[in-house]
Amino acid sequence: MHVTDGVTLNVIATPQFKTTSISIDFLAPVSTQGLSQRILLAQLLETSSADYPTQTALAKKLATLYGASYGVNVYRYGMINGLRFSSSIINDHFANGEHLTQAIFSFLKQVIFRPLAADGQFDATTFDRQKVNLIAYLKSLNDDKQYYAERELFDLYFKDQPELATSLYGDEPTIEELGNADLYAYYQQLLATDDIKITIIGDVNADEIKRDIADWQLAPRTSKQQAIIYHRPVQTAVTGSETQPLQQSKLNLAYQLPVYYRDAHFYEALVFNGLFGGTPISMLFKNVREKNSLAYYASSRFDGFTGTLSVQAGIDQHNQQAVLDIIAEQLEDIANGKIDEEVFNQVVASLINNHESRQDSPRAVVNQSVLDQMVGSTVPASEWLTHIQAVTPEQVAAIAQQVTLQATYFLKGDESR
Repeated sequence: MHVTDGVTLNVIATPQFKTTSISIDFLAPVSTQGLSQRILLAQLLETSSADYPTQTALAKKLATLYGASYGVNVYRYGMINGLRFSSSIINDHFANGEHLTQAIFSFLKQVIFRPLAADGQFDATTFDRQKVNLIAYLKSLNDDKQYYAERELFDLYFKDQPELATSLYGDEPTIEELGNADLYAYYQQLLATDDIKITIIGDVNADEIKRDIADWQLAPRTSKQQAIIYHRPVQTAVTGSETQPLQQSKLNLAYQLPVYYRDAHFYEALVFNGLFGGTPISMLFKNVREKNSLAYYASSRFDGFTGTLSVQAGIDQHNQQAVLDIIAEQLEDIANGKIDEEVFNQVVASLINNHESRQDSPRAVVNQSVLDQMVGSTVPASEWLTHIQAVTPEQVAAIAQQVTLQATYFLKGDESR
């Protein structure tokens, strides 16, 4: 439903769940600066507001709403960055006649539009504490060496689009430079200009929800379909490496796979990734890890918003070339049609089971609804199933033939250890 220019309300009325789940998404083009600003905003807005200045006060308020949940997070789909306020509360039917849905919308209005701020900036003590905590957390993430290696890989791969390589936890140097008043001004701009998607799923009345939202008096904003897909051109392959005192080395690869979300070959790419390294029955898992014992783990991931296929492997440093060779061999086998029929069918069944299980999660349904609005299309579960079941081994082989290695990063363990 159209609320005002740039603001839409999607009500998924269903008795399937005993809870009512809500998300309010603020969407804008992705940037390194914006990601960093939004993640710090998420930390501030999740823990305090003018009406609930401490986490304890927030928790007490949620307790009066039968233990409702509340959270703020940041996400990125391709070229779009989202700041999401989300909440889940038991359905009114189970609350002795109380109007909990109306109450939670009132609560969300308070925490979104009445932050803990005065005189054009956030509360100084709260701002400083959350900024220090976020920077400390970012520093601690470097202790996760797989995370570190993946960040270094994407810095190589997205060197021309650094905003796509930036961690969803933000960029440490950028966060260091964020000022209180500047962040507050950015938040006011975000509230006034971002596209807003409001989504609710539960046993609710759409007209009542629309009346609740009308009370927010959201200002119209320029609404336009934002580009979500990034088409990265094939470039000369690049490599990077580093030595650290580790027992387990990290080998990460990035390939271009020019297939994008819901285009003509998207479902074939999903099956290809599941067969290559995206499932526990994949060829990487079976042949690199189990059969040849060359890796502690080996898997792949496909991003349909950037056409990126990435591979992650934890290995012994001496096995680097052997692992590179066997990964390339798995890819070549698929491209040449050397696909075990039983494994292929198991991969398809696994994808179907995962998709069906997501239909039982209110959060997953909300996520999909927001994404559908971003891309401007909807695929019902039955149609998705038809697409996946129609994929053939020959089509998957054709997908593998389009894969081009673009970046390699090796985090090598120090031999002296």
